[in-house]
Amino acid sequence: MSNYEIMILVNPQSTEEEVKSLLLSVLSEENTKIERLERTELAYPINKLTRATYYLVSAKAAPELMSELTRKLNIDKSILRSLIINLDSEKGLKPRKVRRSNKKPMNKDGKKPFVRPNRESKPVDGEAKVERKPRAKKPVDAE
Repeated sequence: MSNYEIMILVNPQSTEEEVKSLLLSVLSEENTKIERLERTELAYPINKLTRATYYLVSAKAAPELMSELTRKLNIDKSILRSLIINLDSEKGLKPRKVRRSNKKPMNKDGKKPFVRPNRESKPVDGEAKVERKPRAKKPVDAE
């Protein structure tokens, strides 16, 4: 038996009892948790519907039962979309390790912050401040 997470989009006019009876016709009630999330606006119309009710189902079942559930979900007209994820074999959902480094902090754009050079630096222990002369401009030959 594997752990599964099932997300279902249902026509908002269908009742919760209809969805539960469909799911429990395949899955056992002891190993199944059905949670009605909310009725929301869809990003794009599905079967000319702009709203749907979301259901999140956590179940422990055999793979053969999931293929039967997929078949029944495809037959039922009140089910708009469904997604079944096997949590035991799913990879890539583990949180990434945070690496600590000695690098300078970055901006939210991912760029290094601009640090303005200090032009008037103080002399360090006995060093005299050296004055710099401006560069002489080269004469421009007009031909």
